[in-house]
Amino acid sequence: MKLELEIYNLDKDKNTILFLPAFPVPKEMYRPQIEFLKSKGIPFIALNYPGVGKSDKPSKIEANVSDLVGVIWDNINDLSFNKIIPIGTSMGGYVMFELWRQHRDRIAGMIFCHTRPEALDEEGKKKRLSDIDKINENIEEYLKSFSKNLLSDYTIENRKEVVNFVEEIENQMTKEGLSYLVYVIATRPDSRGLLKEINVPCLLVAGKNDKIVPLDIMRGMAQELLNSTLVELDNVGHMSSLETPEIFNNILISFLEDKDLI
Repeated sequence: MKLELEIYNLDKDKNTILFLPAFPVPKEMYRPQIEFLKSKGIPFIALNYPGVGKSDKPSKIEANVSDLVGVIWDNINDLSFNKIIPIGTSMGGYVMFELWRQHRDRIAGMIFCHTRPEALDEEGKKKRLSDIDKINENIEEYLKSFSKNLLSDYTIENRKEVVNFVEEIENQMTKEGLSYLVYVIATRPDSRGLLKEINVPCLLVAGKNDKIVPLDIMRGMAQELLNSTLVELDNVGHMSSLETPEIFNNILISFLEDKDLI
């Protein structure tokens, strides 16, 4: 399965950023960071998951995060880079945990944004999988309903351009892609036991007004990780890369430089 990739300045001797999007948006959620890294000459790979944008649609929607990481690695493994520094928001964090399980020797650092290590219980899994019926019934209505929780009330009220941009990029989602990703999210394994194993530098970015991942979750992750820095952002919901891009970019470059990752 071929994924849509956006790559820049890759070099076999340099680490590269790997952008892993949240659900239910494409890699465009990182557009401010992509342009920022270009201005600094920093290598990156930005990707769209199966069924998103120009990526191939999945042949079946029943998938787990291990399957998804297999697809991602098949698409990037032959590219020129030393190690990856994944940035994952929300479900992108679930992908990062699985990348650590499968390819920890190729990871130089990790940037977790608005995510959690816990798996869903059976009730939560059943509820999440029920989203597939909603997607098939009316994908536009599903996305509109889900998106209400992505941004903080402050952003919704004061940054209409961000609201409009999120609505615009969601048009790149397909029923097949959304359903595939719902399965990945619903069936993800519990990763809490991995936290004390992750020995690379980690940056955690949390929104004080995140309606999906409470601050306590991210604070708990930071306490368990061996080498972590937690940043809590005011007036930010679940999408700090778009809600406060300048602050996010400054935090990002400081982390990369302070930890000698680039």
